[in-house]
Amino acid sequence: MNAFGIGPNLYPLRLILPIIIIYFSVLFFQKSILLRKKIEVQPILFFSLLFFLYYFSHTYIVSFLRHTLCGYNYELNSILNFTFLFGLIMTFFLTYLSNTKKFFKIFNCVTLLFYFLYGLYASYEVISGNHLPTSDLFDAPYWLRYSPTVVYYNSNDFASIFTLMFMYLLSTYDKKKTLSILWLFVMIFFHLIIVYYSQSRISLLVSLLFLGFRYPFKLAYSSILSVLIFLVGITVFEPNWYMQFLDGLKELKTDLLFSDRQSTSIRLNLYKHSILSIFSSYGIGYGVDYSLQFFQSVNDPNLSHIINPHSYLFEILINSGFIAFIAFILLNIYLLIQNIFLKKYDLAIQVFMLNILLFSSSSSLFIWTFYLFIFIYICKTAQHQIKSKINYYGNF
Repeated sequence: MNAFGIGPNLYPLRLILPIIIIYFSVLFFQKSILLRKKIEVQPILFFSLLFFLYYFSHTYIVSFLRHTLCGYNYELNSILNFTFLFGLIMTFFLTYLSNTKKFFKIFNCVTLLFYFLYGLYASYEVISGNHLPTSDLFDAPYWLRYSPTVVYYNSNDFASIFTLMFMYLLSTYDKKKTLSILWLFVMIFFHLIIVYYSQSRISLLVSLLFLGFRYPFKLAYSSILSVLIFLVGITVFEPNWYMQFLDGLKELKTDLLFSDRQSTSIRLNLYKHSILSIFSSYGIGYGVDYSLQFFQSVNDPNLSHIINPHSYLFEILINSGFIAFIAFILLNIYLLIQNIFLKKYDLAIQVFMLNILLFSSSSSLFIWTFYLFIFIYICKTAQHQIKSKINYYGNF
């Protein structure tokens, strides 16, 4: 769901965000000024704050200059979405700095709750074919309706967020990897079935890679158990079910190999034109949410009339320019290196997988949940930096 909608879709986030900003600003002021508590800002937190400040301010300035000097037009809704997104990210920073422990506790509980709510509603969509009005499948032909979208616009967006939740929850609530094989099998089966029906190749591949990294032996045992269940199913169900299942496996293999589809070729052409936008925009970008208009102006039949960049990274490049593009890459490289250096491999793999998932959605610019997970990874890294510093000086 576009939580930043306007007009008839005036969602609660736009109403409560100013109140939340004021509330946590007061808490931050009370903690830092009145109570004079020391607020320690780690390098990763400082660098990420600089990145977001530059990213938003530069994009605003470019939009203003292009509108004033070149007559570019920007949708009011996009400007409002971008503004509320900036406010939301600043609220994340204030919330974390005001009460770090409470911030993580609330996030962990909310993520667990919404993962299962999403899973239940996705199961309902798969069975019934009914969707919310915000879904692109709401008015689709009936044979196309059985892919879950939950509160998001399309199934790829939902599957990406659902997979991020899945990885985070396993890393948080099973830190020592002691989850029993039975419970793990149930969770894997539940998650993979929903992601499979979403038809999101990248989310399915990311889920399997994460499970293979974290639970190599238990994943192997779960696979053996799945084969046994499959063999029992052959004897119990009709032969038609068996043939349909084999056809589904054949289609899944084709999907995971990214073959027999034009989408891969289209994506490569989209990325090619995204890189070429550096020259036409003089490296400064085109402004707020201008990627759609940019691809509309590209006369290339190989794009098959696709006008979304299908990559958040290239969306930054088109809208905000080369420096913001490089800064985002550096931020993610820094997160990866820091967590590998601190031996927090679970977090490092999640950062890497998030960047892979950002290639799944057609447009991730206003999917605010992605920003939340990026910020969570930043905060987790900052906490590990603090603990590492304490342990280092504690040895002397």
